[in-house]
Amino acid sequence: MFQLVYISKAKNRLSEPDLLKMMASFRARNTTNGITGLLLYDGKGTFIQLLEGELNAVQDLYSCICQDPRHERINKLHEQTVEKRLFAQWQMGFKRLDTCDIVEHEGLSEFLNQENGFDYLNQNPEFSIQLLHYFRQC
Repeated sequence: MFQLVYISKAKNRLSEPDLLKMMASFRARNTTNGITGLLLYDGKGTFIQLLEGELNAVQDLYSCICQDPRHERINKLHEQTVEKRLFAQWQMGFKRLDTCDIVEHEGLSEFLNQENGFDYLNQNPEFSIQLLHYFRQC
């Protein structure tokens, strides 16, 4: 089993209907390809995503994401082989960070108050793992 975490910047901010339409498409594709994971969106254009599945399937999907014209500044933060999935029951979980009540949780509010979440995650890649684990438990 293989995991990959990346961040990217949307070229345009996305509306709720746009995000829901995209997620329906992503979930169908991921089910077909045996990929699970979690996608977080900060409401300002920054995405952070964990993908997990067989090595080739995850790498192929990441290559497609890198070619997607809706993204820019795509940066791989972490990749590793793992014994089991973190998100085995999630074809692709999704959370909007700008609508979550996490301001009181230590460390998370600092990220949400950043003007540029992309740069913060780029400079603090270990925080991306902490953030994904937090939302796994929600």
